[in-house]
Amino acid sequence: MEKGLVLVLFSTIAAGCRNGWTVNKNSCYHVSRDTASWVEATRMCELHGGYLVRVESAEEQAFVQNLIQGLHARQYWLGGSDWTTEGAWVWEPYGQSINYTNWLHGQPDNSHNAEHCLMVDRHFHFKWLDSDCHTALHYICEDPEVVRPTSDEVIG
Repeated sequence: MEKGLVLVLFSTIAAGCRNGWTVNKNSCYHVSRDTASWVEATRMCELHGGYLVRVESAEEQAFVQNLIQGLHARQYWLGGSDWTTEGAWVWEPYGQSINYTNWLHGQPDNSHNAEHCLMVDRHFHFKWLDSDCHTALHYICEDPEVVRPTSDEVIG
């Protein structure tokens, strides 16, 4: 009886993200070092295959809080806006309804009829505020393409 050699190869690719990005569930997140207007921040996230973060649950809110907890910047752009219809907040660029919210009391207020973009503020316990889209803030990108491990291969 001939004995064969069985070689099992295991993938070394772990689920994860590119350098500078942090994995959480099915997405990768990146906190910018630079500041930009909301539109510029949107473009920067799109250049890297993602979008401004869509915080869709209390669990994701807690993750984002933890991500920016110890950082120096106070305010960060998120991916929501109401510039198409005042008061109808959606996740851009696809117009997906915002179901989970974390608004600061009294927000959104559309101060001076000029606040149509969503940001999170560390000094207000990570609550959300509407802000002037032209303001230069840091931003958080989300990329839904987490690298998944490949299946093991058996060669015999």
